[in-house]
Amino acid sequence: MLISRSDRSKKAIWFWTIDRWLFSTFLILISFGAFFIMGSGTKIASKLGLESHFFPLRHFVFLLFGFQIVLIFSYIHHKKLKLICILGLLITLILMMFTLFEGSTAKGAQRWISFLGQSIQPSEFLKPFFIVVNAWLLHLWKKKSNFKGWLWSSFLLFSIIFLLLLQPDIGMTILISTTWGFQLFLTGLPTIFLILLILLVPVILIFSYFNFDHVFKRINNFFEGNSYQAHQSLKSFESGNLFGKGLGEGSYKNHLPDAHTDFVFAVIAEEFGIILCCLILILYAIILFRSFHIAYRNSDLFNILAICGLSFIFGIQSLIHICSNIGLIPTKGMTLPFLSYGGSSILSSSIIIGIILSLTRKQINFKYYKNEISENEFKYKKEY
Repeated sequence: MLISRSDRSKKAIWFWTIDRWLFSTFLILISFGAFFIMGSGTKIASKLGLESHFFPLRHFVFLLFGFQIVLIFSYIHHKKLKLICILGLLITLILMMFTLFEGSTAKGAQRWISFLGQSIQPSEFLKPFFIVVNAWLLHLWKKKSNFKGWLWSSFLLFSIIFLLLLQPDIGMTILISTTWGFQLFLTGLPTIFLILLILLVPVILIFSYFNFDHVFKRINNFFEGNSYQAHQSLKSFESGNLFGKGLGEGSYKNHLPDAHTDFVFAVIAEEFGIILCCLILILYAIILFRSFHIAYRNSDLFNILAICGLSFIFGIQSLIHICSNIGLIPTKGMTLPFLSYGGSSILSSSIIIGIILSLTRKQINFKYYKNEISENEFKYKKEY
């Protein structure tokens, strides 16, 4: 259905003010995700003794919920977004503490809780809520000289890192830490502090290497070239060549653990080819650089920090997944936004895109617009 520019309904205003590059890219990604899961999820379900369409059907439901979340958050004004994200962050932190006592354990990590028969990973929701709250704290710090926003921001970060390392979740710790450092860099942090922030990541990695067995094994296997997962993943890329074998025709996914989540990019490479993988990279790049471009033209520091932070963590997460699939870094259980199976990941990524769409919407001077319309109507009546 076409929407006229003269239509002043909420739906029409939303349509003409959102960034359609970002929204169109999101629609393409969730369409790809719905299609790809049919190839990677069917055989995984059979191996687990489930119905063949167990993962595809659930993935479709998650994508539908994600689509609704994007629409809802893209409608919300940025002033209300701050309050929603503060509340969301508080609830997330409470759920993370609850996870440490009542959460389920898998692969040496305790990150999930059961809610209404569904497994939820609360730490996934840290990403959008923490970034917006941190942007608000840093904005107040720059706006009000007597407000120690950097101190509150640091306290919040280290509290989150403490909870994440107890689970442990090294990947999320790195994501949150690097994004926090990136937002501080955008506020005009002195170079010496920036160097100290960059050193924070290797410190976390070294600490994890000597204290967590699964991190110790993964890093050793990576440098020794003994990673079975990495070998199978690389063979998937070699087998797929340029155009792939076709939907469901890949064989190496049968040897990859969690092929529908942690190694979905390798499955896509084997079944659909390197060319389509390059297209996926372009789609993620559009979201990242389009968001940066809009933020660059924005004059409000909060919007700049929030937009850049959200798009940065979205892009870094995608990059980590892809790099681990092609053997550039040790394997890491990190999903590819909208393409990997996982309810918490899809919903969290949807909140990120929804907030980006909200903050990048064009601002309309309705008073001027109404005056302009009334003048045009007057001319119309005078002429006819």
